[in-house]
Amino acid sequence: MYAHYKLLIKQVANVIPVSNLKHIPPILDFEASSLSDCSYPISAGLIVNGQIHHWLIKPKPEWIDWSLESQAIHGMKRSYLIETGLDVDHVYDEMNRTLAGFDVVYSDNPSWESRWLSHLGRFNVEIKDIQQLIPSHHKGLWKTIFEQQFQKHLLVHHRADHDALALALTIQHTQNN
Repeated sequence: MYAHYKLLIKQVANVIPVSNLKHIPPILDFEASSLSDCSYPISAGLIVNGQIHHWLIKPKPEWIDWSLESQAIHGMKRSYLIETGLDVDHVYDEMNRTLAGFDVVYSDNPSWESRWLSHLGRFNVEIKDIQQLIPSHHKGLWKTIFEQQFQKHLLVHHRADHDALALALTIQHTQNN
């Protein structure tokens, strides 16, 4: 399952000229164990300086929340994340280095992303709504444009890196058209 996932990431990086996204501010997306109050991040996708970053996150022992519905959506079992995910401290360090010099990150759901980011550690960034980057004449269409990015670039929904990339491509499209 993960080998297929890694192949998708490689294919996306080879097919989509992500270096064209260097002018887009950082875009963050998380996938989580559930949408409950006890949820935690299981993967993170970040687009910064035209590069795709992705982490599978190993749950801490005290992170016990798990939704079978979320598992079906993400296609990843908790046991898989325990076996192959990166330690939270490692993800925190890498993400913190990647975000060095930035004070704002954008997301389509700042409330949830802020919550899950705080599970990794303390970051000196504010998470703002991606809609602030969308020109007014595209405000009503951005979700349609977002969905079109998945189809056009063969991205997979509920993969943090793909979702972040689709958001960045949406911003690029709305700012150029």
